[in-house]
Amino acid sequence: MTDQGSATGDDGRSIVEESVELLRTFDFTEYEAKCFVGLTRIQQGTAKEVSEVADVPRARVYDCMDGLQEHGLVDVQQGSPREFRAADPGEAISLLDRRVSEILERLDELLGRLQAPEAEKAAGDVWVMEGDAEVSERMEGLLDTAQEEVLLAAAVEDLLTGELLEALQAVADRGVEIVIGSPAAPIRQRFREELPAAQVLETWTWWDSHPIQPGAVSAILMVDGQRLLVSADIETSLPGVRKHRAVWTDGDSAPLVGMMRPLLADAIRSRAGQTV
Repeated sequence: MTDQGSATGDDGRSIVEESVELLRTFDFTEYEAKCFVGLTRIQQGTAKEVSEVADVPRARVYDCMDGLQEHGLVDVQQGSPREFRAADPGEAISLLDRRVSEILERLDELLGRLQAPEAEKAAGDVWVMEGDAEVSERMEGLLDTAQEEVLLAAAVEDLLTGELLEALQAVADRGVEIVIGSPAAPIRQRFREELPAAQVLETWTWWDSHPIQPGAVSAILMVDGQRLLVSADIETSLPGVRKHRAVWTDGDSAPLVGMMRPLLADAIRSRAGQTV
């Protein structure tokens, strides 16, 4: 018969060791965690038996059992000697789950009360971010809010991740109008193949050549005429290494949105209906 205490998990630790470590994340002391795991292995026993199985000094077992009993994880049978019984694993998990839920609910309430009232209506601030993955993820986040219209101008393929294309497809599936412009034929062809519902057009408004030069705009995204992201291709201190930096806002009160809305509409929407 296999001793479960010596069986190992995927990371090489014994089941006992890993169980003790996980219980300690719930703010149990090391001795309390060891006592509960040891008692679970024998289901029911005296302080002497728990001490031997859990490798905890016998004098400390009683204090640990008192603490575990307060948490509902251990039952105590008075007698001489006293005996202890561990809660069923399923019941123990339910108790711990309820404890975590109560903590998270309380934290949610407290953090909400800490938030300044004006911060709740701070949409329209302009933010800066850097990194190809970060820029693409922010574009995905803005697309998730789309209800009426998405205008996208893209001059590089670096930002066109599979996740971004999936986000655009989800927008199309919701019936939102999508208009995409690009100076690059391969990019336009890719959009036509993967987003047949979108209008895909040629536009050179922000570009003199393609591939684009360092510092040039790499992508512009406007969602519902309110949320905006403008990304630029920048050089780094590493030779030949470039990445993207973007400014974005989630509200139309930012001056940047007012400036870009007509420019983007003229560059993309005015070409709608043209075959390119």
